[in-house]
Amino acid sequence: MQKSQTLLKTIGKLVVASRAATMDQTELGQRVGVGRNTISSIENGKPVNAETLFKVLEHLELIDDLQIAIEKKLDEQSNPLSRKSRKDTQELDNDF
Repeated sequence: MQKSQTLLKTIGKLVVASRAATMDQTELGQRVGVGRNTISSIENGKPVNAETLFKVLEHLELIDDLQIAIEKKLDEQSNPLSRKSRKDTQELDNDF
């Protein structure tokens, strides 16, 4: 199984666990503006529109951790490699 499929299935399980305690799929769909079938697809790890997935995660208050992880990775990627600086050269006196 590809990593993206595994991630979708894991997110789906997280959505089910977060949603099931307070509402059903139809109610969540109404709150984010999608149908029950779309919520079912997310929960079953099927691909959906990224914006829709993010709306669901935001509504369930799950998006902040994802945002933090992405920003951390971006910071790691944007920091250029630094070279070791050369040792300072010692100046010689001019008293010959």
